[in-house]
Amino acid sequence: MKKYVLALLLCLLTLFIYFLPRQAVLSDNMAGTNEFIAALMQEAAIPGLAVAKINAGELVYRQTFGYADIAQKAPVRDSTMFNIASISKPVMGLVLLQLVQQQQLALDENINHYLPFKLDNPHTEGEVITLRHLASHSSAIADYYDLSSYAENKDADISLHAHLLALLTPGGSKYGQGQYFLAQMPGDARRYSNLAAGLAGYLVEATTGETLAQYSKAKLFGPLGMQHTSWLINDIDLAKVALPYEVEQCVPYLPLCADTESPRLNQLIGHYINPDYAFKHFRPYPHFGNPQYPDGGIRSSIHDMSVLLTAVLRNKDRHGEPLLSDALYQEMLALQLPDVSPSQRFFWRDNSKGWTGHMGSDLGVYTALYFDHISGDGFIILMNRSADASTEVAMKKLADRLMAL
Repeated sequence: MKKYVLALLLCLLTLFIYFLPRQAVLSDNMAGTNEFIAALMQEAAIPGLAVAKINAGELVYRQTFGYADIAQKAPVRDSTMFNIASISKPVMGLVLLQLVQQQQLALDENINHYLPFKLDNPHTEGEVITLRHLASHSSAIADYYDLSSYAENKDADISLHAHLLALLTPGGSKYGQGQYFLAQMPGDARRYSNLAAGLAGYLVEATTGETLAQYSKAKLFGPLGMQHTSWLINDIDLAKVALPYEVEQCVPYLPLCADTESPRLNQLIGHYINPDYAFKHFRPYPHFGNPQYPDGGIRSSIHDMSVLLTAVLRNKDRHGEPLLSDALYQEMLALQLPDVSPSQRFFWRDNSKGWTGHMGSDLGVYTALYFDHISGDGFIILMNRSADASTEVAMKKLADRLMAL
């Protein structure tokens, strides 16, 4: 008897799930790019989106969609700033290579030559960490990502200098037994490290006396005319920045919901039910300030990012002056660890399709910038929505559509 009851309940559950309202997939049948993107945003519950496409070094398409602030019904505009997250790393790489060009830094010099404190991996002997190691994620410095260190709607109270001392120097409050160093020699293996990127950004301050934020504004963002770009929250009007959003999806007619903070349940609901848009709810995050801001702190608009990508593909600023010497431009695009990683360039990295670029994700944001430096084609995607299985599918479909333009 119990078997029949169990079988009946299973059948009823299957029928219930089968007849639940699901999100229709309409984007695959949309010929027009704008219509395709609008449908894709509905499918993945993306509040706001900004995209651009460059062909042969020339901007051919730039468009914005949806809302920067849902409650205020504020639309995404050409000048709306998004947190670009880890795309910030290769942008920082440009600044660092400019300092190499000015002979204030050297790619293969021991970074202790520049630092006001000594860096020593307690798990190895005789190691030398260089800028090249930091830019290729092979420094043997472990990753560090801690939401508790973030500040809400302002920059972090602790400086980058103090943050690094706490983590990487004996006696630092978070040093422990050197827990943020790996037991390997620099250059032997690639391990993605936000902390190493933070240290790379600090080299700007150590060599110029200006923070990465100050120096970038004067030497990169200014010459490129990037007026809606900043590393620091305190330098901008937050009303001009797209609010980051978390999306909670619910099983229709049941009090069962999940988001990326409960990833397993979120994945199950998305995969087996994929509820209709009406059963998805947007929850805004604050704008977060991070003491380790070089790892992903830039806020920028689609206008400014398309200017940047065009400049990178041409290796020229808006006045026609080179961003980098030919030799250092080739160094930026060269494989930094050919015997260790077949895809790692100077902060840039190749994806499975051979495009060079970087992804970015953090609470409430998901971004991508990729290009083919031979053809001069590339794209940018900025969205104010946390990454999950749904947005990952949308990102891949959108990237393919943009590269085909």
